[in-house]
Amino acid sequence: MTIPDNGISKQKERRIEEKIAQFRVGKEMEAVQEIIEFDKTPSDLKADMDRFVIGQDHGKKIVCTAIAFHYRRLGQALKKGIIESKGDIDIALRNTKTPKANIMIIGPTGCGKTYTSETASNLVGVSFVHEDMTKFSEVGYVGQNASDILVDLLLAAGGNPNVAQMGIVYFDEIDKIATETIAYKDVSGRGVQKGLLHMVDGSDNTVHIGKERIFLSTKHVLFIAGGTFENLDGIVKNRMIRQGLEGNWRNYLTTDDLVEFGMERQLIGRFPVRVIYDQLSTQDLKDIMIKSEDSALLAFRNDLMAWDIDLEFTDNALTQIARQAEQEGTGARGLVSVLHRVLLEDMYHLPGTYTGEFVVDANFVKERLG
Repeated sequence: MTIPDNGISKQKERRIEEKIAQFRVGKEMEAVQEIIEFDKTPSDLKADMDRFVIGQDHGKKIVCTAIAFHYRRLGQALKKGIIESKGDIDIALRNTKTPKANIMIIGPTGCGKTYTSETASNLVGVSFVHEDMTKFSEVGYVGQNASDILVDLLLAAGGNPNVAQMGIVYFDEIDKIATETIAYKDVSGRGVQKGLLHMVDGSDNTVHIGKERIFLSTKHVLFIAGGTFENLDGIVKNRMIRQGLEGNWRNYLTTDDLVEFGMERQLIGRFPVRVIYDQLSTQDLKDIMIKSEDSALLAFRNDLMAWDIDLEFTDNALTQIARQAEQEGTGARGLVSVLHRVLLEDMYHLPGTYTGEFVVDANFVKERLG
């Protein structure tokens, strides 16, 4: 028996490769079946999402409608394609053609843009990739390039290109690659935007992993872009004044406004579904702690319960925490930071020394937050 340099016998190496291949096929069939059987209506999907993403009711309706129709459309087309190709998923995916409507979510930090996208992928049952666009740059500058997204997508799908083709890619902080004309900006975002355009359009690509060449199409991938787009409202309002329009600027947002902001017209055109999320209010933040099944408060409670400490917050204490998070301007993700500051000393001292009920009231919160 020959033992290669890595210490694994050829026979064992083959068995491992076979197991990986079986796993990939199994995951592929599971993923395809999930899409084919997807039958949630937009209202069904939103009802599921409401368990996790609190607030943004109107925005979630738009997002859930776009996602439900995308995957229902893809599932029906795939079902037909698999029958026609006699069960060959690869051929079915290549031959399947469906229109898709990529989504852009505009809103302040911590309002739920990323969380909505990730939750949707979990509810549909597809792989999800989160790409921070501030890390991307044009070729020749330090940073990542658009082709790296394809590798991330492949990794999220467990190395299976067919599973990857049905996933969701979220471009976080898409506004940070807008073209700027100010003097000290030495790297324009135009090159990055043009690099994304080819991918978002639904292109056939070859991903190079070592010596392996993997075909990966993005024509079925649903792209969601999110950004704060600071001062975009001013651009829209100024145009409204020039055109004699009245009302909420959100109802008048156009492609031209996003182009003036610095986005490439062709790229923006590939995101026809546009949603504007609101700044979360104190009540929204309070509801997130109380109602979300993925609440940070619930996580802290479970952590302390492992030490037989029953953590409870009074209503006024929760209001105080929500108000602090709102003042800090970091939205829902700020709740974790505020809760941690409130509970840090007790999380350190109580385990092993105390069991039973531990009630946090408004005075306790004020004292810990200074």
